[in-house]
Parts: sequence; C-alpha cells; structure tokens
Amino acid sequence: MNNKDMIFNIYYVNFPKVYEIKMMLNNMILSGQQIEKGKSVEGEAYLKTKLGFNIMDIFKLGDAEAGGNIKGAGSKKVLETFEIKTTKSVILNEIVEKSNKISDLKNIKEGELIQINNVNLSLENEAELRTVKLFTSGSFKGLSLPDTNGLDINNLFNSMFKDYAYKMKGSLDGSEDDLLVKIPFTFENEFESSYSVDDLFIGKVSIIGLYKGKIKIDQLRNSFEFYKDLGELTQLQNTGVTSKNEEIQDSQYKKEDVKDNFFASSKFSDKEFHYIDLLAIVQNISIPE
Repeated sequence: MNNKDMIFNIYYVNFPKVYEIKMMLNNMILSGQQIEKGKSVEGEAYLKTKLGFNIMDIFKLGDAEAGGNIKGAGSKKVLETFEIKTTKSVILNEIVEKSNKISDLKNIKEGELIQINNVNLSLENEAELRTVKLFTSGSFKGLSLPDTNGLDINNLFNSMFKDYAYKMKGSLDGSEDDLLVKIPFTFENEFESSYSVDDLFIGKVSIIGLYKGKIKIDQLRNSFEFYKDLGELTQLQNTGVTSKNEEIQDSQYKKEDVKDNFFASSKFSDKEFHYIDLLAIVQNISIPE
C-alpha cells in the first residue's frame, strides 16, 4: 500500500498547525471532482438507399433499390461528479504524504517533518495530571478562601492551568533512544472521536510532527510546575534559615538538595529525549487487498 492509499484513525490532531502547514504546501482545497469516462456503443442497422445514378439511365435499368446490413461502433463521454468533504483527515492526509517515514531516531534533522510508526506511549506526569483534572472539573467552583477578599479559587486554578500539558514519552522496539511529545491541556476534550488520553497507551500509534532536537523533560515547564516548585523551595528554605542568615535550627536539607528539588521535577531529569513538536497521533489501518 503506498502513502496515498494509507488509511488512518485520528486520536489527536493539532488542527491549527496542520492547517497552516497544509496551506504552505498547497493553498488550494479540493471541493469537487469530475471523472470523465469513455463509453463505447456498438450496433447493427439496415441500410436502404435508392440508386439514382446517371449510369443506370445509360443501361435503362430504371430505378433500383439496394439494401444491406452494416455494423458500426462509437463512443460517448460520461461525466461523474463527486463532492469532496473537507474533513480533518483530508487536510492531515497531505501532511502525512509529505512527511519522512522513519523507523528510528537517528540522523534526523531539526525542523524535519516526520512520521514515526509503531510508537509505545506512556504518560510521565500522570499523578500531577489527575490532580489538575480534579481542580478543573468544577469541584471548587464558587469556593473562596477566608481573608482573600472573595478570591475565587476555581478561577485561580483555571488561570494557572492555561499552559498545562500532557507529557508523554515514546519508545520504539529495539531502540535505546526515546522521544517526548506534549499535548496542550484544555478544559474540554482534547482528543478526537471521544477518545481519552488513556486510549493512546493501548497498542502502538504513529506520531506525526516536526523534529526539534534533544531536550530534557524539565525544559517543558509550565506555570503550575513553576509555582509548585517555588512553593517547595520556599518551604525548604523556611525550615532552615531566615533573612539575614539568622539560624533558627539546623536544616535537614542542604542547599544542593534545595536546588536539585527545585529544578528536578521528573525522574528523567538528567535524560535527553528527542522532542517532537506534535501535529497528530494516529493509528494506521490495515485493509486487506
């Protein structure tokens, strides 16, 4: 099956990005199509004609009739008109056709449009994500803390989570290198066809995106992680020293421990990943010949 015949099921698509890239590749969207077919026509007819040539006058044969069967063939054109439905899969398909299909993570150039098949995904910030979903579910709607002049806790959390994202690690069978992708968290459904993030971890998927080079997972920071780590740092500092370096008690934490805890929010903090600027996550569909 060639690329143009590839059929896929969409789990996630960043449609604004996909649409912009598709417009740069070709800023025309097919809205209809006509197919012209040739249709042959065969038949048999009886030919009857009256012979009235001058040569007959010469031989005084008078008028005469002649007849016979003839066979012929012809053709006519038939136009079939089709309406093209402009769906997300139709727009994404051209991106898929133009992408470089790779089976490993070696020798990829930064900015290259790639498709990686047979990827095993796993969620790296699951505990944190479940907490964020709880806060954004509306459970704290209308709740306010005392002595805060009626500050709405729900609005506070929603503002903090605007740049939050799913962080997912991808691995390939037989490869030591792993990839990293993120999906922006929204307050509605981020995924297509009523899928959830958990559906991405069943079986293998295909990743379509732009290669951005190697990064550490802590480079994908957001406001929630910043304030969370800032709170942890403040708590650690308060257990040891006050302003002007006046000792209250011996801290059980060293400065190096405080620094490490602030910047190392992941168990993979020292590992480098191949980062993919994600366009879509799909599952290839195999159709029997």
